[in-house]
Formats: sequence, C-alpha cells, structure tokens
Amino acid sequence: MGVAVRVRMFAALREAAGTGEAEIDSGPLPGVLAALCSAYGEPFATRLTICTVLLDGSAVRPNEAVMVADGAELALLPPVSGGAGAE
Repeated sequence: MGVAVRVRMFAALREAAGTGEAEIDSGPLPGVLAALCSAYGEPFATRLTICTVLLDGSAVRPNEAVMVADGAELALLPPVSGGAGAE
C-alpha cells in the first residue's frame, strides 16, 4: 500500500465521523471528498457541504479539480460560531 492522504476533521465533522483523523487514497479532490462521505454517511456529508477545505494548509473549493497527492494533508473545518456579542 502506498502513502495515503491524511484527513483531519474538526468539531461537528469529527463528531459525525466518530474520529478526528482518517487516511484515504489519493486522487482528485472531489473524489476524495466523495469517498469520505461514502465512508461516514449522514450527517457527515451534509456538514461537509458548509466546511472549509484546506489542502496542505491552503484553502481550496471542494469541487476544485486539484489532485490530492500521496502524503498530502486535508483539513476539514466547519464554520466557527459563537463568540462575544456586540457591547
């Protein structure tokens, strides 16, 4: 087996997947994300639609035709909510 892609999931996605990290085969980004959705089902797939996707630290659009190479890291970040209100 070759070097896999490391996937880090945070907050609601980690909760939906039941894990904060996974490894998956490399490939085009939309295919990698589809494979994660297949692996973790709902509500992971729904939550992923509103997430920021970082590929090796750079933001990419989930439907962008970029290659996720062996050894790459994907970070899936749900929107941040909460914080202090206006005073």
